[in-house]
Amino acid sequence: MDHTAVFLMNLGGPRSLEEVEPYLYELFSDPLLITAPFGPFRPLVARLISRLRAPSSAEKYALIGGKSPIVEGTEAQARALQRALGPGWSCHLAMRCGHPSTEEGVREALAAGATRAVALPLYPQYANATTRSSLVELRRVWPGELPLAEICTWHDHEGYLDASAAALRETLEALPASDRASALVVFSAHGLPMSQVRKGDPYPGYIEHSARETARRAGAQEFRVTYQSRVGPAKWLGPDTVEFLEANARGRAVVTVPIAFVSEHLETLYDLDVLAKEAALTGGATAYVRVPALGTRPDFIAALADVARTGLAAGRPAA
Repeated sequence: MDHTAVFLMNLGGPRSLEEVEPYLYELFSDPLLITAPFGPFRPLVARLISRLRAPSSAEKYALIGGKSPIVEGTEAQARALQRALGPGWSCHLAMRCGHPSTEEGVREALAAGATRAVALPLYPQYANATTRSSLVELRRVWPGELPLAEICTWHDHEGYLDASAAALRETLEALPASDRASALVVFSAHGLPMSQVRKGDPYPGYIEHSARETARRAGAQEFRVTYQSRVGPAKWLGPDTVEFLEANARGRAVVTVPIAFVSEHLETLYDLDVLAKEAALTGGATAYVRVPALGTRPDFIAALADVARTGLAAGRPAA
């Protein structure tokens, strides 16, 4: 009987303050994740940048509990997804940076008796910097003689969009009625350098689709897509979330949606809960709330199970 391993692929995060610098080094070492033209000097430059950035990054992680909760959150998603998929399936973490790494996840899956695998990126919207980087690493370490079905994007999956809309609707309904009608819904996604967009990366279009469908299904009257977490001086996708909120929040409640993130981590707990909130209130918002990451919501886990099953069927060789 076949045993299917599902690899939950995500960027990862430091599990302690001591892991911040090694995590940053891995991040800046990957030419798909950080596209700056470092050439043959990339390892040296990555070491220098990670050392310089580690203290300020560690301060941010200290504010959210001294670590990234993404590993624990993804482990909870893996347990819930394995229950939803049932016998013959096992779920394993494959973090692109940090631990458990993709290689560690593959070793665990093989030890559990996996005979085939499904690559399930926890980035709903495909981007070269995230999805492709994780897929390239999984291809490198997964045994070539065993089948591997690859899922690239599920930004338009009906179950995912319904779960996303339900989470937004619940947050909107928690607002006072006086704020609800005029609330500004801001879908904030991780940014991408414009150099990648000009090369044809489909990410912005996928983000727009997910945001538009989520807003429609939730009955949101007004929404805007913005981008966060810019790194370096190069031009990135915009508008920037913080700058947009400072300029457009006056006199209304603001609801932010982490549309590209399905787990809580630094980009939600610090960038949105601290920086974006501060920007909105400074800009005159009457209230600021954030939709929680989808995490282990039953409707979201059911959607992930369908994505995995459909991906396996689509990737199965013809009989």
